[in-house]
Amino acid sequence: MNNLTRKLGHIEHALSQSTKINSFDQIRVKHCALPDLDLDRISLNTTLFDHSVAAPFFVSSMTGGPTESEAINRRLAEACREMGIAMGVGSQRVGIEDGHTGGLNGSIRDAIGSSPLFANFGAVNLLGLSDVNDLGRILDPIEADALILHLNPMQEVFQASGDTNWTGVIERIAATCNWSPVPVIAKEVGFGLDAGSAKILIDAGVDVLDVAGRGGTRFADIEIAMNADIQQVLSDQQLFDGWGYTTVECLQMMQSFFPKQCCWASGGVRHGLDVAKALCLGASAVGIAGRFLKPATESTESVIATMQQFMDELRIACFGMGIESVQHLDQQLLWDGSHAS
Repeated sequence: MNNLTRKLGHIEHALSQSTKINSFDQIRVKHCALPDLDLDRISLNTTLFDHSVAAPFFVSSMTGGPTESEAINRRLAEACREMGIAMGVGSQRVGIEDGHTGGLNGSIRDAIGSSPLFANFGAVNLLGLSDVNDLGRILDPIEADALILHLNPMQEVFQASGDTNWTGVIERIAATCNWSPVPVIAKEVGFGLDAGSAKILIDAGVDVLDVAGRGGTRFADIEIAMNADIQQVLSDQQLFDGWGYTTVECLQMMQSFFPKQCCWASGGVRHGLDVAKALCLGASAVGIAGRFLKPATESTESVIATMQQFMDELRIACFGMGIESVQHLDQQLLWDGSHAS
């Protein structure tokens, strides 16, 4: 199966996934019965890498490669331009290895305008580059404002002919951070970022950690479904269903071990209330993928409507907590049942 066919399969399977249990449901925030606020004047504005954005959430990396994804990415980018929010593109590996940009070139920069746009490359695929400065071939065409290095070891394990030799990847990440002309983001892909790996990434020079925990799109399930030989590997295809950490658990770990490190949260974010909870748990920005994928298969207007709904829900959450800006969302607003202040 070539890269383009596999990416198309990712889209089809991701659209069919559903999640019944979400760790954000276990988190409660404080209610304010007397908000001295105007709902319409609550500010959602924040900054990402010195760029002003209209909300503290962004389009998390989804897909790159096949023709179908070009339309998806363009609609997402057009919606981001209209709404003033940031976007991470899908993996650009094929842009370097196969020469297919899948629309991840200057056209997507034109579509998103001046909104922040993040390039994306697999950390393990750094091992296949002759030199890390080859990454300029994916940064330059989209005028990337940052570079995402995605960490997907457990996805690669279940992928047919996946990359399972990660020896030397830490050294390559450090070399990339040393070379990169833009900030570097390390992003897990749905199993969650552990504290030990986070420490290694921080020491390597990574600027932002996107914890990307369990609860959202399950890439391992997708690879298992697409792997015709998986029965030779697994006695039960659900064997590793509970593997990894939830997004909430990851954020709690990061706050415990690295309270000053810039962390983003993605994985299972369903609505604006989840965004508010993630920010209270210590995230400085929140990535959303699954909720935007289906609208992106329909139209730019559908994506805009979904983004607006996220903004409305986030603004309502702030109003309910009695705060005038998302900048005030922090751990003091988490409810643990022990006091009512």
